[in-house]
Amino acid sequence: MSEMAAAIGFSKGWPANAEDGDEMDVTGLFTWASAYFSAAEQLNFSEINDHHAPFYCGPVMQNVGLATELMLKTMLRGCGKSMQEIKKYSHDTYKLYCDARACFDEVKFINLHISNTNHLALPEEVRRRFDLRGEEDVETRWRVYFDHLRLLDSVYDRPYRSRYVTPGEAILPETEIVLIGTKILLNAMGERLATIGSYRVTR
Repeated sequence: MSEMAAAIGFSKGWPANAEDGDEMDVTGLFTWASAYFSAAEQLNFSEINDHHAPFYCGPVMQNVGLATELMLKTMLRGCGKSMQEIKKYSHDTYKLYCDARACFDEVKFINLHISNTNHLALPEEVRRRFDLRGEEDVETRWRVYFDHLRLLDSVYDRPYRSRYVTPGEAILPETEIVLIGTKILLNAMGERLATIGSYRVTR
């Protein structure tokens, strides 16, 4: 088993259907997920340097959402789900994640994800909110991947606030936390696909 796949306890039977003749088979979805992940990383890096709020709420969130949605759909496709079944999830990244957990050991994934996000500083505004709710161990609690997917869905999923101008405030996820979790899962799949010869990274 490859290094990242072992680290998250990735299912040994994944993918169940690497290539089935469908243009959106596992390898096709993986290619698109990887492309959108690369775009999301580059846009996020640009935003860090420019601090342009509409850019963060719009293009950054939209591409982080696309990358995460496609990554999770790739995982479920590799678990044997048809594209008809996958389309029913629409753009709900939290629901996708909840069902994709069957493909890996969630405790191992969460521990790896938290260790890879320890360098991120908890924003003071977030700390105040946790304190008001009486939350404990806020440094760890803030780094929970799927909680950030819930926040992501509030702008990425209906009513698509990352896509269209919508008045009112929005609580946004920390993109680095989402991107790191998405990258861990994407890399585990990439290693597995490369191992079985269904996918080779080329430039």
